[in-house]
Amino acid sequence: MMKSKVHSGLLAGVAVLAMIGTSMPVLPAAAQTAPFDSARGVYSYARDLKAVAPSVVKVIVLGQKQAERSGQEDDPFRGQSSAQRPPAQGAPQPIGSGSGVIIDAARGEILSNNHVVEKGTAFKIQLYDGRVVDAEVVGRDPQTDIALLRVKASGLRAIQMGDSGSIEVGDLAFAIGYPFGFDQTLTMGVISGLGRTGIGDGLQDFIQTDAAVNSGNSGGALIDSRGRLIGINTAIWSKSGDNSGIAFAVPINMAMAVADQLRRNGTVRRGRIGVTVGPVTVEAAAGGSTRGALVAEVSPDGAAARAGLRSGDIITSADGRAIEGPGNLTAILGVLEPGKTIALGYRRGGQTGTAQVRVEAPRPVQVQRPPSGSSQGLAALGATFRDVNASDRLPAQVRGAVVASLQPNSQAARSGLQTGDVIVGVNGEQVQSAAELARAFQNIAGGAILFVARGNSLIQLRLER
Repeated sequence: MMKSKVHSGLLAGVAVLAMIGTSMPVLPAAAQTAPFDSARGVYSYARDLKAVAPSVVKVIVLGQKQAERSGQEDDPFRGQSSAQRPPAQGAPQPIGSGSGVIIDAARGEILSNNHVVEKGTAFKIQLYDGRVVDAEVVGRDPQTDIALLRVKASGLRAIQMGDSGSIEVGDLAFAIGYPFGFDQTLTMGVISGLGRTGIGDGLQDFIQTDAAVNSGNSGGALIDSRGRLIGINTAIWSKSGDNSGIAFAVPINMAMAVADQLRRNGTVRRGRIGVTVGPVTVEAAAGGSTRGALVAEVSPDGAAARAGLRSGDIITSADGRAIEGPGNLTAILGVLEPGKTIALGYRRGGQTGTAQVRVEAPRPVQVQRPPSGSSQGLAALGATFRDVNASDRLPAQVRGAVVASLQPNSQAARSGLQTGDVIVGVNGEQVQSAAELARAFQNIAGGAILFVARGNSLIQLRLER
């Protein structure tokens, strides 16, 4: 049945072409050129993609093993000689692997994912030619899941950069990486979505593709049909844990902005403009489009207020890029350093306008620490926090900062925190005590994602600043 339907479609297509005849538009010569290898008589992208392969590497993560592996299916040194493996005794052992992309051959810089390297104590890079060299982490950013590594090696080849701002749904895309510890693998698909958010925590503005991506592809390259880097593969959506045809990549424009800060600062400095945004409701749209980011609150003394933005405005663009939802805007603002200026297009009633907003330095959370020897917890954001103790009757593995008290209508309360919650992470970084929470509070800017243990659930709350 399916086969006959396909044949019927082909015949119908031929009939339509016959009816159109010479009225068909003539494509430019370049558009008619197919990727055909005349020497072998096959259609192939191999010629353009061969130049990309040496730029994609395997990232080998070393650390302390928690338990012995039952087999070698995840062995990151699969196929390597004993000379290329780390010493068996007195040194960290392989605990995982991922992928990376060489972005600067002279500096030896490699982009990968934060989640690939975050648990490692040492790192090695397996180059395309088989060499294995030591690597160091220059910096990593949990909020965008980007990490920058550096190696000292000759003969490196940097990948050609693309522009993730110019890609469109329907473009061909190729994913290159080292899935399941195997050798370099290439898969093909299309760009199936742009500006994807709500996938997990952190800043999200993902490229979605149906090119097959699996465990080990993380940190690898998403490229266009010309071999240009357009994204860093970072996540999949799957009910089973295997590829389901939905994968996500950090746009290369965002990744390179993060890499630039990591190179210069070792971390990402984020600013604030003084707004709280949310989705555009039907009521707020007032008969117009619900796309954009609704300004729910404007800090009276913030940059957005000085630029003329008001509560109720709908932000529709940022530096000329259309804003689909609040997640897109948050991601764009989340990689801007203090001092940068961004043009925000907005809709107010039936009128449109543009505000030039200068990003401000973050305002650190004011933390009051308890006196030495006091059992009183630290205070911040209108709440007090203390360490987990035996009276909390929590599982032994739960460590964090317990919300001991909460002032009504405080920042902590408005974020959704409740008395008895246990904050176990901030912006993807683990928190095991009230003191660690205090340090985390000093490093957030603009807002933060709080990971909270509540009862038997782990939830995420957004803390607006």
